[in-house]
Amino acid sequence: MEKQLDHYEFINSQTGNVICYLTVPTDTSERELATKLQKKRAELAIKNNLYVELIYWQVEGHVIR
Repeated sequence: MEKQLDHYEFINSQTGNVICYLTVPTDTSERELATKLQKKRAELAIKNNLYVELIYWQVEGHVIR
């Protein structure tokens, strides 16, 4: 049986460009999900030389800041 997955896009708010995708299992706990999303956001900020606040993520067309 296949696991259900949620797909997240990380977006640079200055340009509107997607800079990364992250896929996590749907059954991931809220706490673990928040940790993974914040960690990836910090990694992307360092890699792309951006302020963390300039990066946000969204899932299935719903913006989450």
